Amino acid sequence: METKEIIYNMLTENTGSHILDSGGAYGRNWERNQVKTIEDFENEPEEVYTYSKQWNELERTVSVFHYLSQLDTDEVCDQFNSMPCNNWDAEDVFGVSTDQWQWLNSIGDIQVLNTFNTYNYDSDLSQILQGSWVEINSEQYLLIQIHGGCDVRGGYTNAKLFKANEQGIIHEYLDEFQDSYVINEYLQDGYITAIDYNDPSIEYTSKQLLEMMNEVKTN
Repeated sequence: METKEIIYNMLTENTGSHILDSGGAYGRNWERNQVKTIEDFENEPEEVYTYSKQWNELERTVSVFHYLSQLDTDEVCDQFNSMPCNNWDAEDVFGVSTDQWQWLNSIGDIQVLNTFNTYNYDSDLSQILQGSWVEINSEQYLLIQIHGGCDVRGGYTNAKLFKANEQGIIHEYLDEFQDSYVINEYLQDGYITAIDYNDPSIEYTSKQLLEMMNEVKTN
């Protein structure tokens, strides 16, 4: 199965509901995603800047679909991803069954390098990711879960395994996070267009954004 198809299946996977989440009122990520086709995700922008006049803030959102799209798979990934995951009872990683983890350990030397949840860091991603960087027979892999719920404490997909060229590198040029300095630099250079927070049909050029943001600061 191709990487984009795996990611699409994860984005639309029914991850259930959490008793404390607000999905009934606002809709969960997986519920909103299920009305989209894979072509819809392919055609969406890799990144979107949104400007709020009320808060005079410019925010960037990176499409998780595009962010993960440069990952690859091999025979190890294909075998692992085809295995059923009926329980998350593996001891060393998240979203993986004991049977899956035992199988990975049976094919060679495996080391968990580090685990992460993007909720705990600055992140521009459209959805939260949780995962582990692992090394299998000296090759770099990534076990990843996508958060499909509302409450961060639950609502994750089963983990899927991808091949990576280098630890910590998921996408070659679409950074996970841009701080305010970088965004301002791009804005000054005229590289940014943004949509209005309240009315996405309205689009602003870099020049318009600078004028509006400076006007608010001087008032």
